[in-house]
Amino acid sequence: MYYKFIALMFFKWFYFNFVELSVMAKYPFISSAREWVKKEGVRVEEILFDEIYERARGRGAERVMQALERGLIKDVPLLEEADFIMEIFSYPVARMIVVASGSDYVIRRYSLAESKRAYENLKNENIEFIERMAAEFGIRMNGNRMYFVDYLRYAPTWDIKWKLVNRELRKGEIILEKHELARLLQEAIRKKIYSELLYMYPPPEIKKAFGDIIEKIKAKVSFKEEKERIDEVDARFFPPCIKNLISATKSGVNVPHVGRFTLVTFLNALGMSIDEILKIFSSSPDFNPEKTRYQIEHITGKISGTDYTPPKCDTIRTWGLCFPDEICKRIRHPLSYYRLKRRRK
Repeated sequence: MYYKFIALMFFKWFYFNFVELSVMAKYPFISSAREWVKKEGVRVEEILFDEIYERARGRGAERVMQALERGLIKDVPLLEEADFIMEIFSYPVARMIVVASGSDYVIRRYSLAESKRAYENLKNENIEFIERMAAEFGIRMNGNRMYFVDYLRYAPTWDIKWKLVNRELRKGEIILEKHELARLLQEAIRKKIYSELLYMYPPPEIKKAFGDIIEKIKAKVSFKEEKERIDEVDARFFPPCIKNLISATKSGVNVPHVGRFTLVTFLNALGMSIDEILKIFSSSPDFNPEKTRYQIEHITGKISGTDYTPPKCDTIRTWGLCFPDEICKRIRHPLSYYRLKRRRK
């Protein structure tokens, strides 16, 4: 009886220290990870300056830089308990660095990168685990089925394949593939991290510990903004179809999906930023800043990983969006129109 008790206690210890710690290391944004960090009682000063947490600080800075430079945070080998612990603590370190940058761009970039990392891991989990993760966000699941209200909260329904009419609906639940469930959770994770960081204040000690890195991040963001100013798009050279779409959008006309798709892909191809494109849509009658940003980020590949190209003139003509002038008769793509007029100028 005594040996059975010892075996049971060892199993419980092993499960928490390895299985649960490994889960928290892969998904450090979950509530159990936050509670674990809180329970450890480690002060901010210890994390930022104590030699014990040097690995966590290095990994935290790495998370942020990978998010900015690659748009995705890569996993690192985790073999023992100490590896898991350092990985868990690296997450709050990264959050402090991101918030200390004072840049909404950095916050958005980092939130997206963390959610992409989670998506890559979730694709390899079983349905039971995904269901457990969904509960973190109040998402109701029943096996591979998701309650349609929760589905609509996170699905990019502007995309035809995600529209509710193209989904199998049974008793109020949408049947989904595992990778689709993971994709919807990615969006829930992105929103959670972004909203938390948006209202978070960095501790004053963070600049002392990571002053050089924070300045480097600010310089990167500043360089990006400067480059965007140099490469500023000139609306005078837009083809008639694009000018018409912009005019309709700004005047409050409800532009059809194909029109919005054409406009976003065209402006993105010219190098306009997400915020600049978003501003154009702000006059739309159904304008929702968060939803519109998500749609733009999906079309431009910031979330989906697929950077859609602008449709050709033939396609635009088929959609009834073509308003040709003399130059249009000699080109086959709206980008060619823009480049030709700009070259002439």
